[in-house]
Order: sequence, then structure tokens, then C-alpha cells
Amino acid sequence: MKSTYTMRSMARIGIALLALVTTLFAGSSLFAQSPDIQTLPFGSNTSWGELAGFGDGAIQTFVTADSSGKPEYVGLYFTAGLLSGLPETPSDGHWDVVDASGNVIIPCCGHEVVLYFPDTAVAIPFKHAVINWNPFGHPPADVYDKPHFDMHFYTITNDERTAIATATADTMCFVPNPPGAPAGEHPVPVTCDTLAQAALPLPEGQLPPGYIDVAEIAPGMGNHLVNMAAHELMGTEQFTHTWIYGAFGGRLTFYEPMITNAFLEERNPETCAAISMPEEMPEPGYYPSQYCIRYLSDQDAFAVTLESFVAY
Repeated sequence: MKSTYTMRSMARIGIALLALVTTLFAGSSLFAQSPDIQTLPFGSNTSWGELAGFGDGAIQTFVTADSSGKPEYVGLYFTAGLLSGLPETPSDGHWDVVDASGNVIIPCCGHEVVLYFPDTAVAIPFKHAVINWNPFGHPPADVYDKPHFDMHFYTITNDERTAIATATADTMCFVPNPPGAPAGEHPVPVTCDTLAQAALPLPEGQLPPGYIDVAEIAPGMGNHLVNMAAHELMGTEQFTHTWIYGAFGGRLTFYEPMITNAFLEERNPETCAAISMPEEMPEPGYYPSQYCIRYLSDQDAFAVTLESFVAY
């Protein structure tokens, strides 16, 4: 039998360890239920999604309603730790194109984190969000080949999104090189059938002004529509943040701010940009006409928000 002194010593050690663990966990954003809404600019009528860890930080969705029950902010809140400790490989392997031996032919789509929005009485058009970290960026070269985050807000379900499958080395589709590139073809990481579905044209009223289809098809995402008047594509400014629309099956399916890690590291208090809005949307509801990127110094955290919602 252990002596009373030994048992008391072990108990004191156990209590000390428990106190240490509790202190560490209390200071970790991974174990917080939600941020302190009193110090955030989004109001008390805010609902929070579940936390997910990424890099050295954590991220979660949130939805804020105004006094009339209309969405005011739909966004992503993440601690500054998320900017460090990030994966350094091209992708997490989930959407890679591989050959019969499992060798990677085309690494695809960076490292993704799937997030869901909280249950809330206010109606929003988004079913889930996916954050893709691209440590080497992605095409086109000399434009978006900088380390950055693709922050996708999807109007389709996660099951619908993941059904946009990757191809294999034997089934991937080849398409003509774009004008100005060397003659020939290049592969895309989906089958030709998937590419045809992704590239179905939008109804005329749903095409956002200034945006065109450049046949940038990605598995687990769909087609990407770009604004050819964007500063980084015009060559007037370097890419720091921009807006992309996504489509699949002849309808708009995702809304995407792309933001470089370097821009976030600047910790700007507030940067907002207007979103080019189409005349029509696939479904009636409220849709954002502006996105903002905010560094919240008292929280040492960021919020990327869709806001200024308009009715369709």
C-alpha cells in the first residue's frame, strides 16, 4: 500500500497538471465556443459555426442578422495563428490526378478545410464553405502563383460539390491551349464529361458583368469565372485579393474571395470591395454585393465577410 504522504503528493501533482491543462486549453481558441461578440463589429445577433483547426490557428463560420431578419454578415472568423504552421506541400492529395501505380500526375487544389454554417433563422443562400490553402498558388502563372487562400462560399451541398470528381491519368480531358500560349493542348484534372457539365453556359441574366468563362475547371469545385478587368489581370497591380465566381451545370454555385497570405500579414483594419452582381440569381434570396477583410487587433484575429446583401 502507498503511504499517505505519497498519495497526497500524487494528488497534488495531479491537481497541478489538471490546472495547467485547463489554463492552456482556456487560452486556446480551439476550445473557445465563440469569440467575444462584445468586441466584434458584427452585433449580438450572431450565430457561430463549429471551430476547425488549421495551421497554428482555428477558423469558424458565422452569420449575423439585422433587426429585420435579413442577413447582414456571412463570414469566416479565424485567429492569426492560421497564417503560420501551414502545410508546405502542393496539395493534401484528395483531388490529385494519379496514374495506375498511384503516382501523382497533377497535384490539385491545395489543402482544404470544410466548414458548415450555423443553424439560424435568417435565410442565407450558402450551404457550406471550403477554405483551400495554396502554398504555391495556382495558374495563371505570374498572376495567382502566390501563396494564398481560396475562400469558397457554396450554394450547393458538400455532397454535390464532392461529386465533381477528379480524373485519373487515363481519363483526364485535354483542351486547346489559350490564345497567346504555345500551340497544342493541356490537360485538366477532370474527365471530358465533367468538363462539359462544368462549362455549360449560364443563362444570360446570371453572368456577372465583366466576368468570362476561362475553362479553369477543378474537381471538388467546378468552373471558375474571372473578371478580366481585375487589376491583377490587367497588369496594373499585383494580386493581393480578388473576387471569383464559380459555376457548374449551367448555374452559379460558389462565391469566392481569394486573398494572399502576404496581404493578411499586413493586418489592415478594413479593406472592402464591391462585387459585380448579375441581373438574376439561380434561386430567390439575399446575395452579397460586397466583401470585406478585417484584422481585429483586440482579438488578434481576422474576419472575411460577405455583406451588403440585396434581394433577388
